[in-house]
Amino acid sequence: MKKPDDADLPETPDTEGGPGTQPASLDELDMDSRSTMRPMATQAVFRPEFDDSDDGTFGGGDTEPQNLATIATRMLSPIRRLGGGLVEIARVPERDPLTALMTNPVVAEQKRFCWNCGKPVGRSSSDGHALSEGWCPHCGSAYSFLPQLSPGEIVADQYEIKGCIAHGGLGWVYLAFDHNVNERPVVLKGLVHSGDAEAQVIAMAERQFLAEVTHPGIVKIYNFVEHDDKHGNPVGYIVMEYVGGTSLKQARGTRLPVAEAIGYMLEILPALGYLHSIGLAYNDLKPENIMITEEQLKLIDLGAVSKLNSYGYLYGTPGFQAPEIVRTGPTVATDIYTVGRTLAALTLNLRTRRGRYVDGLPSEDPVLDTYDSFGRFLRRAIDPDPRRRFRSAEEMSSQLLGVLREVVAADTGSPRPGLSTVFSPSRSTFGVDLLVAHTDVYVDGQVHSEKLTAQEIVRALPVPLVDRTDVGAPMLVASVLSQPVHTLDQLRAARHGAIDAEGVDLSESVELPLMEARALLDLGDVAKATRKLDDLATWAGWRWQLVWFRAVAEMLSADYDSATKHFTEVLDTLPGELAPKLALAATAELAGTADELKFYNTVWSTDNGVISAGFGLARAQSVAGSRDEAVQTLDQVPPTSRHFTTARLTSAVTLLSGRSTGEITEQNIRDAARRVEALPDSEPRVLQIRALVLGTAMDWLADNTASSNHILGFPFTEHGLKLGVEASLRALARVAPTQSHRYALIDLANSVRPMSTF
Repeated sequence: MKKPDDADLPETPDTEGGPGTQPASLDELDMDSRSTMRPMATQAVFRPEFDDSDDGTFGGGDTEPQNLATIATRMLSPIRRLGGGLVEIARVPERDPLTALMTNPVVAEQKRFCWNCGKPVGRSSSDGHALSEGWCPHCGSAYSFLPQLSPGEIVADQYEIKGCIAHGGLGWVYLAFDHNVNERPVVLKGLVHSGDAEAQVIAMAERQFLAEVTHPGIVKIYNFVEHDDKHGNPVGYIVMEYVGGTSLKQARGTRLPVAEAIGYMLEILPALGYLHSIGLAYNDLKPENIMITEEQLKLIDLGAVSKLNSYGYLYGTPGFQAPEIVRTGPTVATDIYTVGRTLAALTLNLRTRRGRYVDGLPSEDPVLDTYDSFGRFLRRAIDPDPRRRFRSAEEMSSQLLGVLREVVAADTGSPRPGLSTVFSPSRSTFGVDLLVAHTDVYVDGQVHSEKLTAQEIVRALPVPLVDRTDVGAPMLVASVLSQPVHTLDQLRAARHGAIDAEGVDLSESVELPLMEARALLDLGDVAKATRKLDDLATWAGWRWQLVWFRAVAEMLSADYDSATKHFTEVLDTLPGELAPKLALAATAELAGTADELKFYNTVWSTDNGVISAGFGLARAQSVAGSRDEAVQTLDQVPPTSRHFTTARLTSAVTLLSGRSTGEITEQNIRDAARRVEALPDSEPRVLQIRALVLGTAMDWLADNTASSNHILGFPFTEHGLKLGVEASLRALARVAPTQSHRYALIDLANSVRPMSTF
């Protein structure tokens, strides 16, 4: 088939009349061409053995169902929480299954395609008549879009058909009541198209494994049965649990809020992880295959489920299906791809072409502009190279939860901290004392640097957690010490021993050389650490931990461009982590650029326990001229933090330091004084900041007028402020570390004391 020129095909906005589950053959690798015949349905891609099911939503379809009625059951909260309790959604009420029946089950003409060749059939002829059943004029296969089971019909002497509730690529989906189990509502769905008798036999045998699938997030399989169609041909049906509720496609309207969509995916990922753990791939994740019930979310269609790395007809939906599946067969990576595409479809304005979603992400979308980490998550999930995607549903879930914390924090303005599964907490803080440190000149007479250093940052940054599956992990847990020198001694002894006491070959450990490189970097030995990382990369291959420590080495070497590149690589791999964002912000501050300083804001708004980010954000805001915003940031440091006092003092300095008296207002001075006055004199640096505030007020009053209300216990007058400055300087002199500086402070106090008369 000749491939159409994409340039000649206009892009159209996404519409709800999108694809369902459909097949495509190996010679139709051009999915765009394929979609012109069968737009956005779940399709079977044939993977031959040498090259090493069908979609329908329950409770909705081509014809509108009857009005839904709510069944009164037990009292439940109208609100449900998803995503670890971070997201609230309205609870979907339980509904009477009979209300999901279609009143007039008809397949719209534009959705009629041949099950065998995929070309349009059953369309209106010149006389305006459209056949609902007949023979395909292209390949001669029989087709029928009429229900094969009628209300009241009994299947397998057990299931009484009530009617149709949906239509998909493999035919109608029926609601039935199970006479053998207390009239339990069930769903019957064809295994393959009824026109393929040989495939019926094969499908009945191959799909038996689905009965062993047991997970609360996956629809239950009850039975496999056969029933003759109207022509006497046996048709295989899968009997499934009826799941009442609303599909995500029905619930979303146009687009879902990002937090809500993530919450849904976090509920579904454990089900995918379960399938992968038993050697199965779901293959056809999309909004219409995810059902929201009264109490949980469920995958409702197992028609496309297959064994990992299998071959033959593989079902999936163009626009959601991974492009490499015809080569690799179903893999964890191909399922991961569908999660990314489903999230994108739920939240972004995806473009469509010829009835299917266009691959990739929009070049411009306000959602991606607003939620940077969410965009990074999607890009990794749908990376064209399956090796670069998330390695498992569990890893994906962990990162997605981190992204959700950022999204909810941004939406609500309240931090949503959480523990990382791959990084330690910050080992210390950096930059906390920078602004107040220059006031130490009052105490010791020495000028103190206000610049951030790479060494200070490296000692404080989080570090990758030890992989507990590594052969060297037990030794690291048992022997790594707090001092880098002692750690190196232990690691070198282990390396020379090679075999530990239990006979484990430690030479195969990746974590031991990584820990050695970390200790060397903590000691500032960048050259040895870099050689260690280079040696490890030659046999261990690419690992994000290697990239992280390489970036740390480059930061210490003042190669900030390379450090930024590698920290960004880690962030693209782990978009839900705060550690690389903190590292990028600190690197940008060292380099004197503002490109990555936005990450200070992301980290601080998500977790106000990362104190370094709060002080870093305040510095960035102050440099940008937003002193009021900087003060607000510092005021957000919680009182429970041991850095609360430093934050209060820093905000006072921020209000006054580095500004001329013409830029300062009386309100600035009083705000600074109020912050200092709230702290006891016994707190470190309170005396020197008192001196700064009173001295600034005295200088300001020389050119301005103010109310005489007291400030820090002294009248806001020339006489009162001079008394205050004198008292502060004499208090500092009493704690001065040297005699010379004590005399200097006393001389200064004498120079500012007001004139007195006897």
